[in-house]
Amino acid sequence: MDCGAGHLACGLVTSDKSGRLQLEKVALDAFNPDPSLDSGWTGMISEVLAETARREKFAGPAKAGLPGHHILGKFIKTPSVEESKRHKIVQFEAQQNIPYSLDDVVWDYQVVSEEGLDLELMLAAAKKDIVDDTCAALGAAGLGVVEVLPSSVSVLRCFRYNYPEVTDSVIIADIGARSTNLIFVDKNRFFVRTIPLAGNTLTQSIADELKHDFTHCETIKVQVLNGDSELPATSPARGAVANAANNFISKFHLELTRSIVNYRRQSGAEQPTALYLTGGGSVLAELPAQLQERLKLRVERLDPLRNVSVGAGASQAAEMAPVLASLIGLCVPPEANRKAINLLPQAISRRLAFQRRQPVLIAAAALVALAFVPLVIQSSRALAAARGQVEAIREAALPLQNNQNRIRTNLAVLDQAKAQIDAVQSLAESKNNWINFFSDLQDRLVRIEDVWLESLSVLRVGPAAPAAPAGGLFGGGGAPAAEEPALNPDGTPVRPVLRLQLSGRLLDRRNPVSRVSQESYERVTRLLASFVDSQFISAVERESFDPNTPGILRFDFILVIDPARPL
Repeated sequence: MDCGAGHLACGLVTSDKSGRLQLEKVALDAFNPDPSLDSGWTGMISEVLAETARREKFAGPAKAGLPGHHILGKFIKTPSVEESKRHKIVQFEAQQNIPYSLDDVVWDYQVVSEEGLDLELMLAAAKKDIVDDTCAALGAAGLGVVEVLPSSVSVLRCFRYNYPEVTDSVIIADIGARSTNLIFVDKNRFFVRTIPLAGNTLTQSIADELKHDFTHCETIKVQVLNGDSELPATSPARGAVANAANNFISKFHLELTRSIVNYRRQSGAEQPTALYLTGGGSVLAELPAQLQERLKLRVERLDPLRNVSVGAGASQAAEMAPVLASLIGLCVPPEANRKAINLLPQAISRRLAFQRRQPVLIAAAALVALAFVPLVIQSSRALAAARGQVEAIREAALPLQNNQNRIRTNLAVLDQAKAQIDAVQSLAESKNNWINFFSDLQDRLVRIEDVWLESLSVLRVGPAAPAAPAGGLFGGGGAPAAEEPALNPDGTPVRPVLRLQLSGRLLDRRNPVSRVSQESYERVTRLLASFVDSQFISAVERESFDPNTPGILRFDFILVIDPARPL
């Protein structure tokens, strides 16, 4: 289900043993793409989807694609770390790069490239209410959503599936109703830039020239561009469509040129050799020729059905080809051994994971139940004989029970003494751990250079620890107060959760009288990331930065101490 800003493309796709896709059935429904109605977009999708699923009898698991104007995409570089620690680093970067609370969005990432010490990632996020409403619409239509993808990612998959022989640097322009995804492909790497120049730009230009409302001008545009209009050749409406198309091509050429220059400057990629056009806004007849003449590179329309078989139920697919790239890409599996983006809400992901385990759990429960049947039969036969023996043993054991009670009392006293000894030993160990912790902290600060700490305060959550000696944290001045430590059920002392609130500064030598550079942020990021590797630290929380002092980057954060190495 490719959910666009002004259309819904639905398809039933199968694959054979070799992995070749076959489009068995396809349906395309358009609705009003007026930007002023964007708040009701999910409602329109739900209404159209319900009708399409009923009409085409779609059912079963489904994948959904979201349009570019509902996706926030960021490309970032982080230090390359092992996968078990990668999520913490990416979550920190997501907090810095996504301009919303992470509780209000659904976000995920995928690896773009991993070379040397750097890891290049694509972050993608969508408003949680948009994703939830889209998934609810699929559920109401009898479809179980299993994957939600940004349209840019699905178009990229479609291109790589249909054009496996293309290894040069190329651009894919997916021109939709509200936005255009410019996808730069350079061998195994890619980059996406979303621009607000799309089909609605033409419609708004026509509306401004003819002084008509958006919906009426959208109808005129579609009829004229499809050759279905009965307007005379000299009519103002046809002239307005022609003027809007020429203006759009000129603006689109400028955006492409600017994007190519910026992309090559930032990534060092080669000059693109070809431009592939797709999307509903790419149907302008003169668009490929004019762009090829202005950009001086090969321009062609992307064929999403190039390596896809078309079944009898999808005979009209060729006519819909401009808007099928994202739909086909949804069915292309991601690259092997590389994490892929999936914006499916966590609640649905957990439910699907449980459903996949259900057959195994049911079978295991049945086997366990069958294994106990012989034991139950044998036990019932031995039960009667055992009852008589139990009564005889009970009478003989009465004298021994008094001795057992005394032993239990003595063991309880012994366990309490052991717990008190463990508490004292834990306090002694924590003194050495503080020294080692500060030494480890100093080493990590020295590696970054020009960074120092200004304050450190202890935040304890949980049962109170034994009182410190009067002379301070590290001893001297008297013995600890005689206070019994809190104990776990097994008699071991309860260790409190310890957090350290730290604040410090980093000196930016290159910018002593201006705001700090991005390099300073990266240095602080490396510092915070290195804390995660410390044997004393289990997590880093509540990072914040203050760049308002010239040449100085202030930072605050909280270190969560690992209970296994208490302080």
